[in-house]
Amino acid sequence: MKKVALRKNRFEKSEFKETEWTKKSKNLGEYVFRRISLDQSDKSLQEVRPRHILSKLIIGSGEIQNYVCDYLAMVEQQTAGSANYLNMDNAPKDFKNLQKSIVVPLS
Repeated sequence: MKKVALRKNRFEKSEFKETEWTKKSKNLGEYVFRRISLDQSDKSLQEVRPRHILSKLIIGSGEIQNYVCDYLAMVEQQTAGSANYLNMDNAPKDFKNLQKSIVVPLS
């Protein structure tokens, strides 16, 4: 077996497709846990990456950060599909009216 640290493409990122299990996550912690569980059980990653001595993880902090970004993007997509957004066509005019209505005391 080759030395893990010398293997090519050991930090190459694979494209992740959301599973039903990850989509059903109720919060960020649950989502991150599920993503870690999926990556830790990935046999191809186990063959390529070294395991951290203390935590026994094959993923790093950068990947956990990517999980958080993926979660926020997933929530944004769900929100965009279900929420009624404000009509932004008249936004500049509305903001000017808002500025006029705000009174700031001078003293």
